[in-house]
Amino acid sequence: MADGNIALDKLGTLLESRIDELGHEVVDRVRGEVAFYRDNDVVSDAQLFQAAIDNMRFVFLALANRTSFDTSPAAEVGRQRAGAGVPRPAVMDAFRVASHTVWDQMMLFATDSPEISRATLLSATGRFWDAQDRYTEAMTTAYHETATHLAIDDATEQSALTEALLQGRPLGQYSVWEVAQLLRLPARGPYIVIAARLPKIGQQALRSPAAKLRSLDVYSAWRLLPDLQIGIAQLPSTASLSRIVDLLERLATTNIGVSPIFSDIADTAGSLRYARLALEAPGEHDRRVCVFDDSVLGIAAVSAPEVTRKLAEITLGPFNALPNEERIALSETFVAWLDHNGSLSETADALICHPNTVRNRLRRIEEHTGRSLSTPRDLAELCLAFEVVKRAGT
Repeated sequence: MADGNIALDKLGTLLESRIDELGHEVVDRVRGEVAFYRDNDVVSDAQLFQAAIDNMRFVFLALANRTSFDTSPAAEVGRQRAGAGVPRPAVMDAFRVASHTVWDQMMLFATDSPEISRATLLSATGRFWDAQDRYTEAMTTAYHETATHLAIDDATEQSALTEALLQGRPLGQYSVWEVAQLLRLPARGPYIVIAARLPKIGQQALRSPAAKLRSLDVYSAWRLLPDLQIGIAQLPSTASLSRIVDLLERLATTNIGVSPIFSDIADTAGSLRYARLALEAPGEHDRRVCVFDDSVLGIAAVSAPEVTRKLAEITLGPFNALPNEERIALSETFVAWLDHNGSLSETADALICHPNTVRNRLRRIEEHTGRSLSTPRDLAELCLAFEVVKRAGT
């Protein structure tokens, strides 16, 4: 057994004597075999070399002295690589390359040294791969902890910056362009603000919206408020808005408002107000998504509720005194007539009645409001008044 220990000591000493050479070989192989390290230089050759020899030295000393393994160098590599943004699979691959480089050298020494018996080689093999397991575990644990802390810090900062933009508060030391960069948004528009009503407090209306919008080449940042989920999105072009709305419609479980397109990210706070207004004026034909620009009447109806309700009351006049069933029938007919661009036949088809019925109902609206549907000003006032009625649900 003593002879085996001596031979194991010799193997550790031999490996230690080649440590610099092995370190450079590890760097060359990592650069050649691991795609991330081949295509990126976020970790320099000097850093790769130092990490390699630090880890190998502790393994070699443990082999030579039969001491416990010190995994602190591996943990430090995990923390550094997470901080540098190196993907964990790439770090794992680099560890694998380094392990096999050292293993190959161990086999060469064992072949060239008769005093290293089969029993010694088996013992060295067991300790070596035990060391690699321990080092890999230490690295991945430290990597995960660091990456988690960074993600939390990053998300917290992004959330604070997003909220500052949404509320129009000063952004402290950050310029608008730096804010865009920190939020991973292109510094130039066009942008939109998206406001989705929450199903209940704390529950997201849209699941993973940033990832889903990226499928349309749209960058976005999101903030969860007590009543709303709000996003700032950069559009690849103004023409892409319709595709974004279609995606939101597919994802929507509650009403969603979308602001007009704007070009300066500093205008986010004002655009949030427009998105909120659009949220209160949901899209037509049972659509959950309403774009501010697409619902002028709806936006006007909800912009100043007290004022518009009073205007509707004045405009409709005696109409409001009609029996509830008749008032509802006439209101639905007017809205359907507008939706079908004034076509009596299409309105009748939609309401499943005769065109003369539609004509008679429209005439009764004129009689009870004192306004003519053929007079542009009267028609505009009636459009707004009935929109207010529809939004109020009365």
